[in-house]
Amino acid sequence: MEQSDLLHFIPMLLGIVALLAAAFIGKTDKGGKKLSIHKAVAGIGVAIVLLGVAWLVVTGALEPDLMHFYSALLASVFVTLTPVGGLLYLKAVPTKKAGLRKSHRIDAAIVFGLAALTVILGILDK
Repeated sequence: MEQSDLLHFIPMLLGIVALLAAAFIGKTDKGGKKLSIHKAVAGIGVAIVLLGVAWLVVTGALEPDLMHFYSALLASVFVTLTPVGGLLYLKAVPTKKAGLRKSHRIDAAIVFGLAALTVILGILDK
């Protein structure tokens, strides 16, 4: 494994683990008591994942001819949309909260599905 691959893989792995932890905290939190922890862990996970993406951009190691790239690009969009949906949920009027919460959860599920697909495609593309 090349150094640029390793410096991409490590932050991506750590970021996904942080996002899984945030999802677990959010799923098991009753009454919003751990909301600040959920937001902090999720923010750290998003930042670490985007750091892994930025590493490829900085080093010029992007390979847009691979399916891994396109899956990762779509996952990056949802990694960005998910916290936006969560913040909109917090600021929403009570009548809109249920739909925004459902959207936030669906976006998060899509992130994890795309992350799994991206990992598989990354292994197959190498």
